[in-house]
Amino acid sequence: SLSHQPFLDLEDLSCAMIAVFGSKPRKRDLRASLAQYAAPGAPGLGLEAFRALAADRRRLLGERDRAMRMFSALDAEDRGYLDLQGFRASCAAACRPASLRACEIFHDMDRSK
Repeated sequence: SLSHQPFLDLEDLSCAMIAVFGSKPRKRDLRASLAQYAAPGAPGLGLEAFRALAADRRRLLGERDRAMRMFSALDAEDRGYLDLQGFRASCAAACRPASLRACEIFHDMDRSK
């Protein structure tokens, strides 16, 4: 970790990406990021390289990342999909007024895709 060394290794990078983006990247993607952003001969990713990686990733993900984070927040059971029952439960837990209109909201979202 950064408290002990100035570089992020593969495991530290995975944790950092989860903290920043809210989802776990694949090992293949992490290795590619290390290869692309780490300084030649460095034992991992330095702070400035991580900042560059995070900024580039934010630009690439843009609205897709925002939508994925919203979906993940609603998919409370981590099933990988959202059905009406799960949406109702999420609304009831997070926003009672919205839960009264959950069916209408869900169908409006489904039609707009």
